[in-house]
Amino acid sequence: MAFQRYWLGGLLLWTLNAGAHVVVTPAEAGIGKFQRFMVGVPAERSAPTSGVRLLIPAGVESVLPNVKPGWQIEVKKNAQGAAAEIEWSGGTIPAGQRDDFVFSAKLPANETILAWKAYQRYGDGSIVAWDRDPKAPPLKNEAGAPDFSKAGPWSRTRIVDDLKRPGADPDLGVWISAIALFVALAALLLAWTLRKGLRQERAAAASDKAARSSRRY
Repeated sequence: MAFQRYWLGGLLLWTLNAGAHVVVTPAEAGIGKFQRFMVGVPAERSAPTSGVRLLIPAGVESVLPNVKPGWQIEVKKNAQGAAAEIEWSGGTIPAGQRDDFVFSAKLPANETILAWKAYQRYGDGSIVAWDRDPKAPPLKNEAGAPDFSKAGPWSRTRIVDDLKRPGADPDLGVWISAIALFVALAALLLAWTLRKGLRQERAAAASDKAARSSRRY
């Protein structure tokens, strides 16, 4: 019975932690787009979170973090000059709370899956590595239950060609532009017609006035 309670306690801890990973969203985005990403970071230990490091997958360009008051932000680059990681440090996420870190980036021009590996540093010096393949079996504690206290799965963003999806119209933008141009031309034609009619009415009124004046004399 004691072992059963211990195992159930470990299972409950895993259930709570399973919804408390460091997660990068969105989970899906279109090819070649400039996309806004959000890194959700929960502080699930008794110590506060004091730093987050996110590795940038290959093919992601123009990485630009949002300003984060209270935090220092550093974008580290590789030998080719491309962004290799973002590090947020100097701030605090109190225990039992969470925070979001935002950045934008240009996505690859081909369909692929981006693996976001993150490293969460706590105030006590410990680090949780969110860099394991989600398909791999999770680490386990002494009771045999999944244990995410040291490592967990990375996040994934699927890059898709959204123009290939059923119902997607690659010429939609062309049609919208054509309709807008037609409406604009129709408005110009209507304005010209009204103005021409107004000029004719004024000319007729002036002619009629002149005729009445000549008849008086």
